[in-house]
Amino acid sequence: MSTLTSQSSAPLLTRFVDGVVYATLNRPDKRNALTDDLVVALSAECDRVADDDRVRAFVLRGAGGTFCAGGDFSGFKALMREPAPSVGLDPIARYNRQFGALLEKLAALPMPTIAVVEGAAAGGGCGLAAACDHVIMAADAHFSMPETTLGLPPAQIAPFIVARIGKTRARWLMLTGRRLSAAEALYAGLADETATPGGLNIVLQSELSRVLAAEPVAQRATKRIVADAAKRELPLVLDAAADAFAMALRSGTVTEGLVALAEKRAPSWRIAAPTTPELS
Repeated sequence: MSTLTSQSSAPLLTRFVDGVVYATLNRPDKRNALTDDLVVALSAECDRVADDDRVRAFVLRGAGGTFCAGGDFSGFKALMREPAPSVGLDPIARYNRQFGALLEKLAALPMPTIAVVEGAAAGGGCGLAAACDHVIMAADAHFSMPETTLGLPPAQIAPFIVARIGKTRARWLMLTGRRLSAAEALYAGLADETATPGGLNIVLQSELSRVLAAEPVAQRATKRIVADAAKRELPLVLDAAADAFAMALRSGTVTEGLVALAEKRAPSWRIAAPTTPELS
């Protein structure tokens, strides 16, 4: 089934096909730079899919051959013309923190998430990719975090870059604002695999076939366990994991999985060949 859920002029296009939500940043004339409208739209989409058990995977990409060129500074420039308030939160900080809230939602989505990076992923675009579970990158694309070269800290993306590639490597890349080729991004851990521009769709479909071969409730439980491991004490993590394991055994899905294995057939939840829309 394919369901188009957005209009072509919207800042974010979404399509639901074979259990997969494809979300496309849709400002190709601005290299998909992040505006308030785009951040709000993607945040709302994360809220929507988080509560939809039909969604088996979430794919994020950009229209027009570019993933995301980072933040659109027009909004910040308008705020910079106003003096900082004498009391209360600076509107610039509030505006910036809104993007961090989006990254939190994206990273917390309960289903597997994949970023498909073409052209450039700069600044906030790096953050969006880092918040996803898996990153597929075109061989001619590049990553960059140029904030410090512009006189800024990479405020909201920093924790997500650290979580993906580790503190030492992340710190140096962000301190220097270095631009990384696809091969360098793969080595650094910002990307998980690369493909020729013409082969991106093939690689994406291959990964989605693997995702859709696994049982979705078990996948969601796995993401919860991994998230807990980063923020809770080990005994609490293992207690919650044992509960999830027991629930899975009693749910009946394991029986289906074992019977399917014995009968040498696909389990009932598997979508063997997902239909993947052409990349923009």
